[in-house]
Amino acid sequence: MACSQAGAVFTFFPFASPRFIQLQVGSTGGTVNNVTFNVTGANTSPTPSSVVGVPDAGTPATTPTGGVRVRMRGQWNNGDQILRLRVNSVAGMACVPATGCGSTVIPFNTVSWTAFEKSNFTTFDIQNGSFTGGATQFLSQFSCCSGGTIEMANTLVFTYNNSTLYPAGRYTGRVVFTASIE
Repeated sequence: MACSQAGAVFTFFPFASPRFIQLQVGSTGGTVNNVTFNVTGANTSPTPSSVVGVPDAGTPATTPTGGVRVRMRGQWNNGDQILRLRVNSVAGMACVPATGCGSTVIPFNTVSWTAFEKSNFTTFDIQNGSFTGGATQFLSQFSCCSGGTIEMANTLVFTYNNSTLYPAGRYTGRVVFTASIE
């Protein structure tokens, strides 16, 4: 009677937790939330005034109301790492066809935000600001903790500055947030 050799595969994992990063902007599960700026005649005449954005019904409730929660969490098991948050707002808000605004694109640098739940360390949180219209706008970064976990969470309330008169119509656009461990 012949026997074959015993075979085994050994997989070793370090005792510390694996490296990972999580980024959540608004809802969970890959849902894209929308923020609407309803610019009415009262916001344009006699003097233009800013318009606070209203998140869609699918956006989780925040404190203060009307915000979008941005949460970034990182964990690693060796050495200090830098956790970075960037945003891409290059595309702008383009006119939706057949809504009367032609080929107009409103740049995202017309949208600002007020950040809530900020700590005393300015780079650990998103600060008040506005989109630059750039591809890799820096929002936050921090280095921490060999073998640690760190989390940042802020609520952003968005405002359209309404300082330029654009053709009436419906516009749509998307900004993309990116988190990285470096």
